[in-house]
Amino acid sequence: MRLQLCTWPEVEAYLERSTGIIQPIGSTEQHGPTGFIGTDAICPELIAERIGGELDVLVAPTINVGMAQHHLGFPGSASLRPSTLIAVVGDIVKSFARHGFDRFFFVNGHGGNRPPVRCEVRNWWQIKSVIAIADEVFGDAEGFHATPSEVALT
Repeated sequence: MRLQLCTWPEVEAYLERSTGIIQPIGSTEQHGPTGFIGTDAICPELIAERIGGELDVLVAPTINVGMAQHHLGFPGSASLRPSTLIAVVGDIVKSFARHGFDRFFFVNGHGGNRPPVRCEVRNWWQIKSVIAIADEVFGDAEGFHATPSEVALT
C-alpha cells in the first residue's frame, strides 16, 4: 500500500493495526550510458512496494535525491549535501512519528547515502538472495556501480 495513494482516513485506519512504514531512499545520478538516471531510486521503490505488499506495510514516497556529489559531472545527476539529506530524513521521520508511526524501515538504493546518523540502513543489493542471483547470473561482471543487476532490475 503506497502512502501517496491513500486518503488520510485510510492512513488513520492503518495506524490502528500497525505503526510501521517502509521508506525507500535513493539517488538521481548517472548509471553509465545505458542505465536510467533514476536507477538508485527505482530499485528500492520497487523492492519496498513488493515487501509492503507481502507484509501489508505502508510504503512512504521515495526520497529520490541523495548524496551524489561525485556524479555531478554527468548531465542529469542531482545531489543533496549530507546535512540536507539528514534534515530531509529527520523531517520525514518526525512528520510520520507525529501521526503515530514508530517503526521505520529504510530500503536504500545508493551507496553514497550513508550519513553519520544512528540508524540501520539495509541496501537491497546486500540481501543474501540478491547476491546469490547476481553471482549466478553475472559472476565477476557484477562490479560496484551501474552493475548488471541494478540495471536489469530497472
